[in-house]
Order: sequence, then C-alpha cells, then structure tokens
Amino acid sequence: MKKLTSMYKRYMFHPILYKTVTRVSIVAVLMLLWQRYISDGAFTMWEAPGFLCGVVLLIWAWVDYLRLDGVTIHHLLEEFKDMGKRKKKFHATRSIIDYADEKIISFEELEPEERTYCSMLSNLVLGLPLVIAALVASLF
Repeated sequence: MKKLTSMYKRYMFHPILYKTVTRVSIVAVLMLLWQRYISDGAFTMWEAPGFLCGVVLLIWAWVDYLRLDGVTIHHLLEEFKDMGKRKKKFHATRSIIDYADEKIISFEELEPEERTYCSMLSNLVLGLPLVIAALVASLF
C-alpha cells in the first residue's frame, strides 16, 4: 500500500471539494428529514442523525481505504475494472505557459484509484466533524 499522503495530487482538490459539498447537502437533507418525521424529541438533530450519518460516512471511508489496499468484493463490477484508464500528459518543462491550455479535471476523468482516494477523503472530511459534533452535543 502506498502512503496516502503521497497519493494526493494538486488536481484532486476540486473533485474532493465537489464531492464534499454534494455530501454535505445530502446529509443536511437527511438530518432535517429525520428531525421532521422520525424524531420523538428525545435527541437533538445533532445527536442521533448527526452521529448516524457520521458513522455511515466513516464506514464508507474505511471501505474506500480497503479498496485502495486491494480488497474487493469478488465479481463485483469486474467488467468495468479497467475502464477509464488513460495516459497522463507530462510536460517537459515546468513553465506556466505549459499549463495555460489545461482544463480542470473532473471526478469522472480521474483514474479509478484516484476516484477512490477522493471519495475516501471526502467521507473523512465530512464524517469526522459529524461524529465529533454528535459526541459533543450528547455531552452537553
């Protein structure tokens, strides 16, 4: 397994940010729906649904971490395993003009390993604060 910090590349910032913003909105909607339709008033919105969503995101991050390490579910989407492989363009010089015509790389243009890494970081960025906020809210 490669070191996780060495896998991060500068062009991954935007896909991580976009996935995090999308997941924040989904989690916010789920927490509000919980508060409206499921809650009986015993727990605040941050205690029960916040903790549950945070734990689900951390479990998802753990599965992504295992996937980066090579653990897969047998025969699950094996036919799509090599799709999306492409060669990266490397520049001979490091001048600013070399990067002038490059576009921002979207999540779909990343290699499968990079997609998994971005998904894992996005889950961690959202899951950890949710669990911490839920634990703090339950203490006070």
